[in-house]
Amino acid sequence: MTDQLNSLTSEVIEAYQRYLNAFMADDMDTINALVSYPLAYIGDGVVTMFNEFPIHPSTLREQTGWSDTRDMHYTVVGVSETKAHLILDSGTRVRQDGSPIEDIYAFYAWTKTTGGWKMFAVSDVCVAA
Repeated sequence: MTDQLNSLTSEVIEAYQRYLNAFMADDMDTINALVSYPLAYIGDGVVTMFNEFPIHPSTLREQTGWSDTRDMHYTVVGVSETKAHLILDSGTRVRQDGSPIEDIYAFYAWTKTTGGWKMFAVSDVCVAA
């Protein structure tokens, strides 16, 4: 069973890394392919269901000056054959000059579909640097 859990964990991490790469590249097609809609966004005391991805990375870049995300640490904290939880323990969004904008932390819920692992819920906490 451990080999199977390790394999499932690797699959979830691979899907998350694809999501991160797509987010950095503003590749909305790939992001959408990695989401099972409706997407539940757990905000500050409220849950909102989205039928399209609620953030466009290009808009985030324009609004905040965000250029890159550094020092990301994430872990799959639970996985079964059909569901997984991944925690982004920490990361820092930075400007082009490397100066920090905000520290980010997040929770992602994933489901295994016939099309692979897809995100179906997310919650984030962003703290100004």
